[in-house]
Amino acid sequence: MIFLISISILIAIILHEFAHLYAAKLCNCKVIIFSIGFFKPVIFKIKIKGTTYQLTPWIFGGYNELKGELDYNRSKYSFTNKTYRQKLFISLAGVTVNILLGIIFLFLSKLHYNEIFYIFGFINLVLGITNLIPIPCFDGSYPLLFLLEYKIGKKKCYSFMRKINSVFFIIINIFNIFCILYLIGLWIWKIL
Repeated sequence: MIFLISISILIAIILHEFAHLYAAKLCNCKVIIFSIGFFKPVIFKIKIKGTTYQLTPWIFGGYNELKGELDYNRSKYSFTNKTYRQKLFISLAGVTVNILLGIIFLFLSKLHYNEIFYIFGFINLVLGITNLIPIPCFDGSYPLLFLLEYKIGKKKCYSFMRKINSVFFIIINIFNIFCILYLIGLWIWKIL
């Protein structure tokens, strides 16, 4: 069961990050790195059409590094220079995929009494909803970032967000570890 939960989390993360990647490419936003996992060393890396796809040891997380994501610049391929609709589309693509998959698989689990569908649906729904929380490093913080950008300007806004994100990145990873432990604890409690 722990293996099933782990695989479900990994697949949910891959689909989440792939949705961001796909949305960015549709909006002509350069994706520098598509990563499953954080930190170093990089286990596997390949560069395709200007994007580095990589896998690192801490696989219960991931990210897309977009050109100019929190930097002021003038490139037409930069995230910061996309329209607000495009930035919102890119930012919320991952949570949208997770929430939709969560609803679909939870519904299928009720129809077919399938525990695998239930676990996968639950994990996707939790990942999608928690990522909507407006905390820096979560996808839900981007709409607030765009509002702040509109109010104080790009240079000040993105400088401020870089500082906040460096702190919250550590907090979010600790939060993710506790969520994984909680899911495992629920499973252990269920079988006892």
